[in-house]
Amino acid sequence: MKLNYRDKVILGVLIAIILLIAGFVGLVKPKKVAIETDKKTLQDKQDERDDIQKKIDQIVPLTNEINDTYTATNKLAGDFVDYDSIYDTTYLDQFLREYADECELKVSTLNVSALAEGALNYYYFTPVVVGEKMFTASDLNGSLTEAFNQDKAESDALSERNVETVLTAKYAVTVEGTRENIWNYMKAIEEQDEAIIIDSVAISDYTFGETTDADGNVRESEDGTSKVSFVVSLYSVYDMAKPNTDAD
Repeated sequence: MKLNYRDKVILGVLIAIILLIAGFVGLVKPKKVAIETDKKTLQDKQDERDDIQKKIDQIVPLTNEINDTYTATNKLAGDFVDYDSIYDTTYLDQFLREYADECELKVSTLNVSALAEGALNYYYFTPVVVGEKMFTASDLNGSLTEAFNQDKAESDALSERNVETVLTAKYAVTVEGTRENIWNYMKAIEEQDEAIIIDSVAISDYTFGETTDADGNVRESEDGTSKVSFVVSLYSVYDMAKPNTDAD
């Protein structure tokens, strides 16, 4: 088939157009795929940025919460005896002997236990109805029963609470002194702010040297003394280490 000049020109133009289209399609298709891939990558990075920003936004409130918890915990721990004062029996004796010395008491016997794990029990009163029939008959408007149920509910709630574990030590000591000095000793222990409880008191001579004359009159002795045995419980906890909230 012989082509004239006009046909050759038209054919050349068509071939050029086909080549341009093929070249355009060949270049655009990979670019389209690359653009879609880049869009997905961009979205993933934006999502990652948003997640990181959320975590950053939570850092300050979380840091404040941790610091507040640390402060509150140390405040509670402040009610307990300092661990360094009682972890060793020697320190424990030195810690409590100060009260006896200040009250001018003579220590005759001493038994100090080492610090150990123990339970911190709750002290509460459990109300009991004595004479239930009489109680019911007297409770015409139900106010007595209501008051009883409220007291009972409080004791029930306390009895169901978990018993916490703490560090505890026992200090059994027998001292001798005047009535006034013995009272001062117990008052000194009572008024201190730490978790120290006098478990028992045994007084050998409750009269502190009282005498009775021939007529049966009792004469108190201002300087009379008596031996008194105390069992004292001391409670302690470990101090919480300060959290490193300032770290990068």
